[in-house]
Amino acid sequence: MLARPASAPSREGSRPGGPGGTLGRAASLARLGWLAGLLALGACTSSSPRSGKLQLAPCRLDGLGVEARCARYGVFEDRARGEGRRLELKLAVIPALANTPEPDPLFVLVGGPGQAATEAGAQIAQALRDVQRRRDIVLLDQRGTGGSHPLDCQEDSEGIEQRFAPRLDLDETRACRNGLDADPALYTTHIAMADLDEVRAALGYERINLWGGSYGTRAALVYLRQYPERVRSLVLDGLAPYAIELPLFVARDGQRALDLLLEDCAKDAECARTFPDARGQLDALLERLERAPEQVQVEHPRTARPTTVRIEREGLAAALLNLLYLPSLASLLPLALERAQEQRDYRGLIASIEAFASAVQLSTGMFLSIVCAEDLPRISPAEIERETAGTFLGSGWLSRLRQQCAVWSVPALPDSHFEPIGGQVPSLLLSGNLDPVTPPRWGELIVERLTPARHIVVPGGGHGVSALGCVPRLIKEFLDTLDPGGLDAECVERLQRPPFFTSAEGPSP
Repeated sequence: MLARPASAPSREGSRPGGPGGTLGRAASLARLGWLAGLLALGACTSSSPRSGKLQLAPCRLDGLGVEARCARYGVFEDRARGEGRRLELKLAVIPALANTPEPDPLFVLVGGPGQAATEAGAQIAQALRDVQRRRDIVLLDQRGTGGSHPLDCQEDSEGIEQRFAPRLDLDETRACRNGLDADPALYTTHIAMADLDEVRAALGYERINLWGGSYGTRAALVYLRQYPERVRSLVLDGLAPYAIELPLFVARDGQRALDLLLEDCAKDAECARTFPDARGQLDALLERLERAPEQVQVEHPRTARPTTVRIEREGLAAALLNLLYLPSLASLLPLALERAQEQRDYRGLIASIEAFASAVQLSTGMFLSIVCAEDLPRISPAEIERETAGTFLGSGWLSRLRQQCAVWSVPALPDSHFEPIGGQVPSLLLSGNLDPVTPPRWGELIVERLTPARHIVVPGGGHGVSALGCVPRLIKEFLDTLDPGGLDAECVERLQRPPFFTSAEGPSP
C-alpha cells in the first residue's frame, strides 16, 4: 500500500518511494505508494463548486495547469472525544467546466500511505480532465500528509550515496515519534475517512464518486463501508485491500513482475539476442553483492559531481523493485544489469533510480501509523519467511520494519476492521499486469464483492494505469453511465510493455 521499497527523500524536493533518511529506509521498502506520473493537461476552469459551509479561495497546485479553489477545514484530532487538539485539513476543489455541472463530484484518494492529494492528486486531475468537464474534482490531504498536519520527521534527506545501502536506526525512529506534535495512533484510515465525510458535507455534496489509487483504494473501500449511502461509484486503480496486509506480499508480487520482465525479454527477438542470459546475470550480480558490497565512483546524475555510492545486495534488490513500478524504466533493466555484472558499471541503475526518486512525496510518520496499526500486527514471522522465500527482495527489510513498528508503538486495530468490504455500488477496477505491488490478483479478489463491477487489466501497465492511453476515457464513460459491463475496453489491449533498451541509444528500430 505502500510505496516502494527503495529509500528516497521524504518531504524535500525530490520525491519517490519512501521516506528518506535512515528512519525511512526500512519503512520505504514496504510501501507501494502510487506513482501517477508526468501527465499533461490543458483546460481552464470557469464554474464554482457547490455552495456549502466552506469559503474557497483561488489557488495554484504544483503540476496542475488550471486554477483551483482551496480552503482549510478544522477537525478534532481525537474524533471520538470531540475535544482537544484540532487539525487544519488542506483541500482543493477543481471546479467543473460546465455551467450546470453534475451534483456528484469525484474525490481523489492517493497512495503511500503518506502521499498528499493536493500534490499527487493534481496529476490525476490532469489525466481525468474530461471528467472535470461535468464534475468537480476534490482533493483532500488526508490527516498526517501534505498540508494536513503532516507527520514528518526531522531527518537528513537521502542522496544516491545511501539508496543502495539500506540501514536502520531505531533511535531516529524513536526521536521522530517523540518529536511529533500529534498522537500517531489517531491517523488510521477509518478516522481519516470520517474526516473526508465531514468535508463532503461542508462542501455541500450529497453523494460522491471516489477514485482511489494503491493505498487510496483501501481508503475508498473503508469510506464505502462507513458511508455506503454517500457513494455513487468507485474507480479503484491498483487494488490494495486489507487482505494484502501491505508489506507481506510485496516480495512475492515483485518476484512475479521481475519474472514477467525476464520472460518478455526472452520472447523478444532483439532483447533475447542482446541479453541471452539476463536471469543468470541478475543472479550472479546478487550473489556477488551478497558476498561483498561494492563502492563505486560515479558522476551524480543531476549535479555531475563525483560521488561515491555503496552498493549492497538488499539495496540493489530494492532498486529493482522500484524500477518495476514503471514499465518505461523497467525496459532499461536487462541492459543496466548486464553492465553492472560484467563491467561493474552501475551508472545506468543509479541514473534510473535517481529519475524514479523525483516522483512522490510521502510523510514518514503517517506511513508508519497506518502500517503499524493496520498491517504488521496481522503478520507472523512464519508468514514473512513463507512469503519472501526464494524472492530477490528477501525478508530483511520486513524484519526491520517490524522493529520500527515496535518503536512507533501504536495500538493495533480490532479484528473487526479487517472484515472483507463490499457493497451494491457501481465499480470500475483497474490493474496493470506488470504491477510489482498491486498485481491483478488483488483486483480479482475485490471485484467479486462489488456489484455491478468490472475488472480491467492493462497488459503493459505497471503500478497505476488511470493515465494510460484510453483508460481516462473509460473512466469518464463509466462515471457518466454507471455501467461497467457496457464499456468497450478492447483499446487497452494496445497498451503493451515498452520495447527493451538494447543499447544506451535506446530500443532497436
